[in-house]
Amino acid sequence: MNGIDQFNGTMEVPTGSRTPYWAAAAVFVTLVCWAIYMYSRQFVEGLGVTGLNRPVFWGLYIANFIFCVGLSAGGIAVSALVHLLDKKEMKPVAIMSEILAASFLVLAACFIIMDLGRPLYMFNLFLHPNIESPLLWDVSVISCYLILCLALLYFSARAQLVQRLKDHPSLRPLVELATLGHTSLSPRSIEWDHRCLSVLAIISVPAAVALHSVTAWILGLVKGQPGWNTSILAPLFIASALVSGFALVTLALIVARRLFRFPVAEDVVRMLARYLIVAILVLMYLIFSEFLTVGYSGTGPHLAVFDELLFGRFSRVFWFDAIVGLLIPLLLLGLPKSKRATATIGVASLLVVVGVFAERTYLLLPSLMRPNAFTGKFPSYTPTTLEWSLMAGVYSLGCLLFLAGMGLVFGIPPRKTQVEQAQELAGLQFAGAAAAQHQSYPGIETARPPG
Repeated sequence: MNGIDQFNGTMEVPTGSRTPYWAAAAVFVTLVCWAIYMYSRQFVEGLGVTGLNRPVFWGLYIANFIFCVGLSAGGIAVSALVHLLDKKEMKPVAIMSEILAASFLVLAACFIIMDLGRPLYMFNLFLHPNIESPLLWDVSVISCYLILCLALLYFSARAQLVQRLKDHPSLRPLVELATLGHTSLSPRSIEWDHRCLSVLAIISVPAAVALHSVTAWILGLVKGQPGWNTSILAPLFIASALVSGFALVTLALIVARRLFRFPVAEDVVRMLARYLIVAILVLMYLIFSEFLTVGYSGTGPHLAVFDELLFGRFSRVFWFDAIVGLLIPLLLLGLPKSKRATATIGVASLLVVVGVFAERTYLLLPSLMRPNAFTGKFPSYTPTTLEWSLMAGVYSLGCLLFLAGMGLVFGIPPRKTQVEQAQELAGLQFAGAAAAQHQSYPGIETARPPG
């Protein structure tokens, strides 16, 4: 750790360039346009252009749906933690987490629509509802959860949006739309926002549990489906949601500190990394418990799925998740503080997110790809280029929603003049020297630089 980091609370200095923001937005827009074209093919030709078949009727789309729901639930868990503990220094993190949560719920809905093949089929769920169907439960919970996410985001970001009007009056139409015309910053309005956030944060905890429990029950309540009929499936989904959510928020925070001049110190990143360590350990325990139970006393069909994971077609995916997605990040995050740089935490978080996605695939597909009881043949499923293209396009849409939300609430970093850069550099050099002197001689106060 250098003197500058010690002086300013380990807060890195942002670059202040808008180029990465607009370059990333351009790439994401291109991918979204390509996905729209590919989806038009699927809409016209049907799901036959995908790799889906019988009995593998759920594939890449549903795996991504479960993955996005988990990321959203994890994001709200971080937001609830901030509001319940009243950590004012982490309020920007809560706003960012709520933007992520709302964005990924939209992505989850997109994957469901794509999996239907014909989007109009969705109206059948409301025209002919079946209260006993977990699919109806899931749609209802997701709809309520999206409203909860937007409400949390509204009360968290309202004051921040109104504050931006002082420097950017041109944003008034957008701000009035986002705040529903409530642009007051009176103490009474601020207190009302705080009270609403406290209530919503309490509600969001059981809501997050319900969201991922119902998603797990879609699989777990399918009768006679080995690999899914386990009472631990819902807790396993909740644990992996927390792991992926903490990892995604940590990764997004590291990026946002550079891209948006995010006013959050590095200590917050390290604190989220500690939470992530605990979540990973809980997830590893649940996975071990599930595999120990199945491997020791499971029935024949369950053991067949178990063998597919450990030694069969999905063994590479499983061991990738176990080693690259869990063990390596745990070791990286467990490094001593002096060796655990922000970049190391970022790499570990990225590996965790990728590992949880791998977990979603091996929880879903092996149960559908069991050998036929009469012919002994193994069903196969390989996602097509169209499916991968739509997946890339949907995640690009999510990134655009995140960039737009963050840009509106926190602003896009303006370009700095050469004079401003020189002044900032001079101030940082003095700060580093002052911190080094204060560390060597703690009793001596260092004068401030002139101006």
